[in-house]
Amino acid sequence: MLTSSDITHVLSRYNLGPVERIAAAGHGFVNETAIVVTKCGRFVVRRNHHRFSLAAICYRHRLIDHLCQRSFPTARLVPNAGGSTVTIIDGRIYEVQEYVHGTDFDPHRPGQIAEVGATLACYHQAVAEFPPPGNETLPRYAPARITALTETLYERDVMGELHADLAWYDARAAALRSAMPDQVYAALPRVLIHGDMHPDNVRFAGDRVVALLDFDQVEHDARIVDLADALVGFTTRPLPSEATSWGVFRGPLDIAQTITLVCSYGQIAPLLPGEVAALPVLIEVLWLRSELGRVISTPEGAPDYHAAVLAQGKRLSAWMQQHASTLIDHWSNATIGRTGALAA
Repeated sequence: MLTSSDITHVLSRYNLGPVERIAAAGHGFVNETAIVVTKCGRFVVRRNHHRFSLAAICYRHRLIDHLCQRSFPTARLVPNAGGSTVTIIDGRIYEVQEYVHGTDFDPHRPGQIAEVGATLACYHQAVAEFPPPGNETLPRYAPARITALTETLYERDVMGELHADLAWYDARAAALRSAMPDQVYAALPRVLIHGDMHPDNVRFAGDRVVALLDFDQVEHDARIVDLADALVGFTTRPLPSEATSWGVFRGPLDIAQTITLVCSYGQIAPLLPGEVAALPVLIEVLWLRSELGRVISTPEGAPDYHAAVLAQGKRLSAWMQQHASTLIDHWSNATIGRTGALAA
């Protein structure tokens, strides 16, 4: 973790004055961050994780600068005394950002849900001409991702205790791939997605979004990947039965809230019919990938625990199969697609 000595050393490279107060940052599990108050204001000091290369960090900084130049709500980077937004000390890469005052997401405020959709659409418009990173990645929510994860678990499940569950996931992946073949996914409109549309990364003032944060997972992919993440992150309907389960999620989606978010997005960036039709597939892949990922990340877990995690994926899949056509109808009515739309 960042110590007061670390922070003082870093800020000695900046013209921000002496440190007056230090507090732990409320969010962030990969990078080490702290909130620092100096005579010049409040700032966030971040020590980047080893996994992020200097090139990747500089790319992210260029993106943030690009967004700030377009008045998009995010936290500005503070240059050091030498004019760079990157500070390297003992081989570690640091940065300082302005602190954005705001509150956490409140799921009981429909205005915030609408603002998330509008902000995401504005982000996609702002990065439309921004060059993608050089590294090409696999489509995040292509159904083939499910099969890749089950293969890993088959190799680990030497006793065969999860084989029946994994066979179900494989069969569901095949059905989803039939519903959305690779060529259909590849034809979806692509942008530099944010990649982590989660409540922890959005700050509010009332109903207004004052900052979209954390651009560590940006990549070039279908723009509705961000929309799928936002729908799961901001419009999940908590169920008591799921809150006590071992699964990753608190429940399925709140249909009315999904309409609010998609409508708000579509008013700024209209969706194509093919994108609307693909959204339920991407959301289901997101759910199933996450459950499989939980099992992979807990190799010490008992078979009963892993079976319970995978069971939630089955329940969410059943919910989506039951409601997909309703969601598509509502979302289609909420957003006006452009001509030349993809076939659903």
